[in-house]
Amino acid sequence: MVFKKTIFKYEIAVPFFGFIPDDIMPVWNFYTQNFYLSSYICPECGKLMMKTVFPNDYPFETNDGIKKVPRIFTCGDCKTLHIPAPGYKLSSNNGYYYKAKSDEEFEKIIKKIDKNGSLIGRQNTLYNEN
Repeated sequence: MVFKKTIFKYEIAVPFFGFIPDDIMPVWNFYTQNFYLSSYICPECGKLMMKTVFPNDYPFETNDGIKKVPRIFTCGDCKTLHIPAPGYKLSSNNGYYYKAKSDEEFEKIIKKIDKNGSLIGRQNTLYNEN
């Protein structure tokens, strides 16, 4: 799995104050322990993305070499994974993405990442991102 330089523009959703409209509710068809709602909208389908935070920066292979990042964002509908460039927010639009080739591949990747992820935010990163 090699992440490519992003071609997307990432936007943060407007706060919903406890209510998430059905048309942007994320698609997530399997159980995970360490993924939760992010405030980012998937640039492909418009659904809310899920995310996890890593206790220590986690390495991903990109077309620019290995990049270690504090968090990853995913879309269960589009089967994509999105990481910010190290030291940046996802909304800086200079990160990387990977599109899984199948539902099975996506689930396998997510379950592996879930084992390394956490629900606890990291205060020691440049950005404590939503």
